[in-house]
Amino acid sequence: MLYKNGLTVLSDFTLEEADVRVSKGRIMDIVPRGTLHDPEGEIDLTGRILAPGLIDMHIHGCAGADFSADKDTAACLTRMSDYLGSRGIAAFAPTVMTMPGEELRGLMKRYQKATVNPLAGAAAAGIYLEGPYLSAKRCGAQPASCLRLPDIAEFNELRRLSGDAIRVVCVAPELPGAEEFIHHAAAVCRVSAAHTAGDYDTLRTAIEAGVTHATHLYNGMNPISHRAPGGVAALMEDKRVICELICDGLHVHPAMVLLTYRLIGADRLCLVSDAMAATGLGNGSFKLGSQDVTVRGNEARLSDGTLAGSVTDLMQAFENAVAFGIPPLDALKAVTINPARALGIDAMLGSVAVGKSARLVVLDQDFRMVKRG
Repeated sequence: MLYKNGLTVLSDFTLEEADVRVSKGRIMDIVPRGTLHDPEGEIDLTGRILAPGLIDMHIHGCAGADFSADKDTAACLTRMSDYLGSRGIAAFAPTVMTMPGEELRGLMKRYQKATVNPLAGAAAAGIYLEGPYLSAKRCGAQPASCLRLPDIAEFNELRRLSGDAIRVVCVAPELPGAEEFIHHAAAVCRVSAAHTAGDYDTLRTAIEAGVTHATHLYNGMNPISHRAPGGVAALMEDKRVICELICDGLHVHPAMVLLTYRLIGADRLCLVSDAMAATGLGNGSFKLGSQDVTVRGNEARLSDGTLAGSVTDLMQAFENAVAFGIPPLDALKAVTINPARALGIDAMLGSVAVGKSARLVVLDQDFRMVKRG
């Protein structure tokens, strides 16, 4: 199949008049416009942009599926994959809410069995372990009753049960034992600071220990103050750290989304959905893990009014970022190659390059989705 006559987002995230030939799920050729024909078929993209499929590295659920709560993990992942694939998303990392140890171990086992065969829509790219090693002071929608201290033995068991599928593990660095845990976990996956009341110095120490990621920056963290810069400032200033933002216009104000981009740059920004099961279903009552959530518009809140997960998918988050003022190609980096690198899957996904996956998306001239490639 040949995609022709459009603009292609090349691997350096420039736009070129280039045709792309794909076969058996891989990109085979990227050539100047009009220099190649494909007897297997051609798609005319005149006036369109061919881009890499998006990667959502932090998502709890969508389309009624909840990764943490659904006992039929295979059916859950299939539903998520189908919905996300229809929204131009090439891969996702299903994200774990805080839960009791036995339930967590069972979920790891089910994930390994459910991912033996590839999914038809968006690919499952490994597990994002958000809970349970978080601070009760900043737990947000994470169930406080199930929080616990960082536990290397438990983490190793979870990795084994999942088939070594954990790509990101979160930790509040101020917790007892966190520094040793970070040293250990950083050797096998990405370690993210999350749901933390840690101050500036605590986060600086954590980064030196091996933290290279920030889970939904600002949310679940102490705010920045000119006299007490807090953990947010430590995460933003260090070039080793990739910073997530929930870009629904609610969790982080649009002005702060744009300011963060200007401060940390395009290569360190990672947009995520943090989406929950209600995403794509409209208003109503839903679940986020074990918690009851009410959705009105783009707001999802617990019964006490606490802001819960997002109901905005990553394609909408990308379009929001462009509307907020981030240059489109930089915003595209934040939903493709940056999360691909964070998850360690950039050899196959995240950019348009020969040999990589042909999970592509077609955009219009305003960088809005036309259809999945």
